[in-house]
Amino acid sequence: MRDQLRKAEARLAAAEGALLVALLAVMVSLAFLQVVLRHFGLGVLWGETVLKHLVLWTGFLGAALAAAAEKHFAWEAAHVGAPERLKPWLRLTANLSGAVITAILLNASWTYFSDDRASGAELMTIGGVVVRSWVASAGIPLGFGLVLAHMLFKSADAAAEAFGR
Repeated sequence: MRDQLRKAEARLAAAEGALLVALLAVMVSLAFLQVVLRHFGLGVLWGETVLKHLVLWTGFLGAALAAAAEKHFAWEAAHVGAPERLKPWLRLTANLSGAVITAILLNASWTYFSDDRASGAELMTIGGVVVRSWVASAGIPLGFGLVLAHMLFKSADAAAEAFGR
């Protein structure tokens, strides 16, 4: 069971890494295009807005990957000098604490997203297509959801280790 959870989390992290690379490629390309076009007195009107939101999304993907690698909190001090038999319990405590906090943030971000969607506010218009602001804000609960998923994976792994399974 523990190996299956680890493999599932590894697949999720690989997908997040691939998406992160793709988003970074889009960001670099769009920023470069903006610089080149500005040299000619032009620019992509919606480019800055898209870049700002992509920075937020890549930040959440980075946070999810940090959670997957258990590099999200500096709880290492609790592990230093701790007896070996306590380390799985400290790891479990750290991950469960992080999961609870992330769940609270996920709930708040979902409320924000829901309110944003209900408002019907426009973020930008690309050509004749109106992009609603909730499309961009959807990345916030999605990001917290990914971080929470990794916290729960790590909590389950730590619990199995702590209970000797």
